[in-house]
Amino acid sequence: MVGIETSQHVKLSYEPAGVGERVLAFFLDIFFIGVYYLVVIWIWGYMNDIGANPESAIQENIWVLYIVLVIPVMLYHLISEVISNGYSIGKKIVGIRVVKVDGTRATLSGYLVRWMFRLIEISMTSGVVAFVTVIMNGKGQRIGDIVGKTCVIKERKNVKLDNTLFAEVADAYEPIFPQVAELTDKDIRIIKEVLDSRSHYDYDNWFLMLQKTRKKIEDRLGVQDHDLRGDEFLNTVIKDYNAIHGK
Repeated sequence: MVGIETSQHVKLSYEPAGVGERVLAFFLDIFFIGVYYLVVIWIWGYMNDIGANPESAIQENIWVLYIVLVIPVMLYHLISEVISNGYSIGKKIVGIRVVKVDGTRATLSGYLVRWMFRLIEISMTSGVVAFVTVIMNGKGQRIGDIVGKTCVIKERKNVKLDNTLFAEVADAYEPIFPQVAELTDKDIRIIKEVLDSRSHYDYDNWFLMLQKTRKKIEDRLGVQDHDLRGDEFLNTVIKDYNAIHGK
């Protein structure tokens, strides 16, 4: 699992992308690059046909075709990941993306390093080096990721109501801690992440994380005297938040 520490200093986990998902994303990107290549060739041929340019003029301007074809294809992965927060088109479709090893957004240097190593790992070896490295590493990393301190993780899919801020609240429910109005959606989302992460940790580690979160929320709200367990308190905070904000 890839560890991510939130602004509340709570460590969450995300699953590294598997080899199959990365290979599928790779071939999808190849497909879209191929489509781009064919479209450019078609436009170039069409423009030369309607322009009735002599053969010599076409040869003189062939460098334009090379630039339009070669540079975008060479820089495709670097540019798409930089401007799309770790996605290429293929990665977006498959549901995986590049992040730093701590789960935060990758830096420009990280994207650049993994792109440079791409020449050796994928282009020169038909992806064999990258394939073997990802399998042996087990953290969604090829050599470029290891050097650039990045990894590829799975995006969360199939979101249900239980994964959102929503909590069922009876119409007659009265909030126990009205101070929760001071919290934000982000705070509630973190609380739910902590409560839902029980299956990712052994009980002792999860309990410590739960107690740490409970303490921070108690300090934020200024409440101390209650007889609720840690998980009961945090679930109550979520219900109170929903009741106050009408969610």
